[in-house]
Amino acid sequence: MAIFRVTYRNALNSEGEPFELPADKLDTNGARIDCYGYVEREIREGDNFSRDVYEYDIPDNDADRFIEGLKRTPNVMDYKRQ
Repeated sequence: MAIFRVTYRNALNSEGEPFELPADKLDTNGARIDCYGYVEREIREGDNFSRDVYEYDIPDNDADRFIEGLKRTPNVMDYKRQ
């Protein structure tokens, strides 16, 4: 099993709250996701966006396809295979 920690850039609304669920826009490139979950949100002073972190459990044989999908997802800031 491959575990990925993915950081999304998420726009903030006028009240300073995150605008949407960025994980909903993930391009999985056909990779199967066994499970995923929200980890944390960071909003740095002065930024107009948050950094939302999720973890994904991906079967090892789908890891390369998942990475290609991450590269095509515009709001992915960073990802790490754990």
